[in-house]
Amino acid sequence: MFEHLLDVNHCECGKNHSLTTRDYIVEKDALEKLPQLLQKLKVQQKPLAIYDQNTYHAAFEKLDRFLPDVDTLILQGDVIHADETQVEAIAHAAPGHSVLLAVGSGVINDTVRYVGFEQNIPTVSVPTAASADGFVSNSSVMTFNGAKRTIPTVPPTAVVADLEIIAAAPQKLTAAGVGDMLSKYISVADWHVGHLIAGEYYCPFVANLEISALDLIVKQINGIAQRDIPSMGSLVEGLLLSGLAMQMVQITRPASSFEHHFSHFLDVVPMGDNIDCSALHGEKVGIGSIIAAKYYPVFAASLERIFKENLSNQFSLERVHEYYKTFPQGVVDLVLKENASTATNTLDASLLQKNFARVMDIANGIPSPKVMRDALLRVHGYTDYREIGITPNQFRHIMKICSYIRNRFTMLRLISDYELFDFSTMDD
Repeated sequence: MFEHLLDVNHCECGKNHSLTTRDYIVEKDALEKLPQLLQKLKVQQKPLAIYDQNTYHAAFEKLDRFLPDVDTLILQGDVIHADETQVEAIAHAAPGHSVLLAVGSGVINDTVRYVGFEQNIPTVSVPTAASADGFVSNSSVMTFNGAKRTIPTVPPTAVVADLEIIAAAPQKLTAAGVGDMLSKYISVADWHVGHLIAGEYYCPFVANLEISALDLIVKQINGIAQRDIPSMGSLVEGLLLSGLAMQMVQITRPASSFEHHFSHFLDVVPMGDNIDCSALHGEKVGIGSIIAAKYYPVFAASLERIFKENLSNQFSLERVHEYYKTFPQGVVDLVLKENASTATNTLDASLLQKNFARVMDIANGIPSPKVMRDALLRVHGYTDYREIGITPNQFRHIMKICSYIRNRFTMLRLISDYELFDFSTMDD
């Protein structure tokens, strides 16, 4: 699988691409082939398999059947986070093992890869649900001192995705994976727009790879909803391709942009007890993607004012501080550090004027909110911010300020920095 992507030389973007993750086993009984894979990787010492309580219940029996000679660590807690507590537990158990098996999805993979990177121990991703695209990412989203941040790590050496286990995962996790994938329509659009109006690096080959994987998932959404094994394989393949896209270009641009501002904000900023803090990353991203699909053409059209009215960037750290000053000091410090300057300073008004028609074509080419909503409804996913407890007033406030949680060139950040939209007018 993915043999054609392992080494892509003389790409049309002008770069060569090479993958760190070289081996993929994605099939119904993939764990049966794990011993053979470890032999190929020349593992000399016992592997250490890291679970949480849920993934232990889902995968231990089958993994132990095919790979009994392995040490086991079960992370404690009903809900675990990629934080200091789990890092300490894994870091304490890791020495003396030549490979770490990350048995789980987002948090497990992020934390195990972080420790593997710190201790120079290779990792193998063993996902137990198709809930996110970070299995093969070259970064980990970690929560240190209460603040989430993305930290460069090393992708896993291999992926072993047992589709029987993944298909049996709670529907909520599958819906999160679909939500995470739908976001790529927005992130690829933002990446392309950044190239056209700010001269940002862009790879058409990687962008098309991302969209092709996403289109396949949308076409198979009924099978995914029914936990059909081949269809679940397509979802896993799409999530892997999204992570590989980030590996290939060494940035998160192909997979995270405007729509992720919404999710990242809710990850970091306390907005009240009414909000469902248990909502998964992909669930929040799915909601953000529907919002972005609705407003992207509106926001894109408003960019014309920048060159027609010779508008200047209104970004200021004082304004960002005003937005966030009522939140805990740790959040304020994080946001101010993130926004020492603004990514939208790279906007070239002459490029915007020259390429405005192409920007509008990209914006109008994003699938409608209905397409995204229908896909998420098929897998029983969230489609509206109110489903996670956000009120209309909170929603409008979040959209006004959430682009400052990450300093990146996105359509929402442009609109916010140039003050081109009155967020109080957003529909309920």
